[in-house]
Amino acid sequence: MRLPLSGTGALWSEGKYDSSPGQPKRMRKVAVLLTLTMLLTSLAGCAGDDESASPVGEWWKGDGMIMHIIEDGTLTDGEGNSGTWSTEGDILTITIDEANEDEEGVHWFNYAVEISPGIEWMWLQMLDDDDCHALHPEGISNDEYDDRVSELTPPSFC
Repeated sequence: MRLPLSGTGALWSEGKYDSSPGQPKRMRKVAVLLTLTMLLTSLAGCAGDDESASPVGEWWKGDGMIMHIIEDGTLTDGEGNSGTWSTEGDILTITIDEANEDEEGVHWFNYAVEISPGIEWMWLQMLDDDDCHALHPEGISNDEYDDRVSELTPPSFC
């Protein structure tokens, strides 16, 4: 008479598990692959976050266009002057060929671009100035601009 065995030992004795010498190595490889897959999948959501901080686009203060920043590193200011731009960390460097001056104007700004559903603003503060400016990607009336800005929380550098 054969007694029913309980636990995993019963499965081993009935030959349901492979006890060949290579089985533990294969199980270890599967475990490592599963672990790597879980880690990489969780990190995949972090990819591409830097693009949200791009200053590319038209930026307005109320109903006046302040600048149009183009992806190729060039820009046009609200007065029609051309220039270049670059970023390094949270510093935006703008060089403007000002029409009324013989030399270029180089300006450095702290900047932050805030993008979330229904909200898109760029905050600028010249490094040698205390004033902080909120810019919007489209022209709106000055009263509406003032109302919207009053509801915003500026970044820590402002």
